[in-house]
Amino acid sequence: MRWEWTLRQALAAVRGVGIMLALLWVFIGIQFASPLLRGGLEGMREHLDHVATAGVPPEQWPVAIAHMREALAVLAACMVLVVLLQRYLARKVARRF
Repeated sequence: MRWEWTLRQALAAVRGVGIMLALLWVFIGIQFASPLLRGGLEGMREHLDHVATAGVPPEQWPVAIAHMREALAVLAACMVLVVLLQRYLARKVARRF
């Protein structure tokens, strides 16, 4: 009984984190939708560069752009891991019943 409760609580926590990450990706997608429709992938890339360099001194722009791309890649990897962990925990809980 105690093990099932712990699995359910872990699954609820993972689902909450997954919802927050999904909502963040929705907001990121909304921000990049207009540049994507207007200028294609090049327009989206220019918008990403513009957002990454806002408020950063010009000599640090390449580093800021690289960090923005790394941050988006890490967020995408975290989203994939959360989805896989959620599926694993849901199957584990379903097997118990």
